[in-house]
Amino acid sequence: MELQGKFRSTVRNTILLPFVDETIRMLNAMADLKGDSDLLTYRDPLDVFNFKDFAVCIVARNASGVVGKIIMNYDLGTALAIGNRVLARMLGPTEAATVLTEDIRGALAEFSNTVIGLATRHLGEANIKISFGTPIYFLNREDGEFLLEGVKQILSVPIDIHDSGRFYFSYLMHNEA
Repeated sequence: MELQGKFRSTVRNTILLPFVDETIRMLNAMADLKGDSDLLTYRDPLDVFNFKDFAVCIVARNASGVVGKIIMNYDLGTALAIGNRVLARMLGPTEAATVLTEDIRGALAEFSNTVIGLATRHLGEANIKISFGTPIYFLNREDGEFLLEGVKQILSVPIDIHDSGRFYFSYLMHNEA
């Protein structure tokens, strides 16, 4: 699914879309789940943005400092749906977990790392001079509250997973787009 050109914003096209493209591809390849996004990007007010039950964050930097943070934000049901499916693809049939076990967190970490790595490759091929830090994983809202410090704008893209829920890709920007 090629998503380029659907947004007017350069930030959305150059940073978010490679992540959305790779997430949709990897949902299918790693979890045998069908995902899509209607790409109705919206801005979350800073005072209502919050982390769900499991989040993965990577800090994006350019030559002048912090550009922003990419957040993959999952509620418990969606995290379990993806984690259980990825784990089954990696290890074979297993009993579906109903809580975020160490194995499920590991499967989600593998899924997130794969998406991040593939999206980063696309950005490099497009000669975009942004580097990404090591992913940070959060199991509760309180652990991630410090990430909002210095954020001026939030762009979010919902990813719908057929029969499994929705999660969000968000770009927390330190400068207005």
